[in-house]
Amino acid sequence: MKQTLLILACLLLFALSAFAQTNSTAKKQPADPRVKAALDEIGYKYEMTDDSDYKLVPIQTEQTGTKPDGTPLWRSQLVYVNSNTEKYGTLEIREVLSPAFLSNGPLPSDVANRLLRENNSVKLGAWRLVVINTGPNAGKYLAMFAAQVAADSDAESLRLTIKSVILIADRMEKELTGKDDY
Repeated sequence: MKQTLLILACLLLFALSAFAQTNSTAKKQPADPRVKAALDEIGYKYEMTDDSDYKLVPIQTEQTGTKPDGTPLWRSQLVYVNSNTEKYGTLEIREVLSPAFLSNGPLPSDVANRLLRENNSVKLGAWRLVVINTGPNAGKYLAMFAAQVAADSDAESLRLTIKSVILIADRMEKELTGKDDY
């Protein structure tokens, strides 16, 4: 009898655990209207990702020359503002992220050390390495610069965070690759 009750209790526990996991992953989080309001106030153009994050239209960072007709040529940088937030005690934060370097495997030690040294010199944010799990770049490693900001930041604070993130990421992309892929 004790063994039967134990088995039933375990089955119930596993069933509840499985239900909780499938229920939590099935819900798609809506886009955070606080981000929309701030981006609209700033005047940044964006599109929504499948994860309800804000993907900003690449922002010009540095003039690199001029076309024959005199029109300036610019570097630009892609940046994301996450809708989802994380809580730590009473803090609610979101991330602003920008890609800079894609590697087919783990980063070479000189690149990894360069990113770590850069972390020591920035005031806001840090470099991170993300292993891509899906899509055409699955299995590759993406170096991204990310900064955490208060989830309820005003438009100017969000603008300054975005500016810092894109300038740091674009500068590193240029240093490491000489390209303007992001």
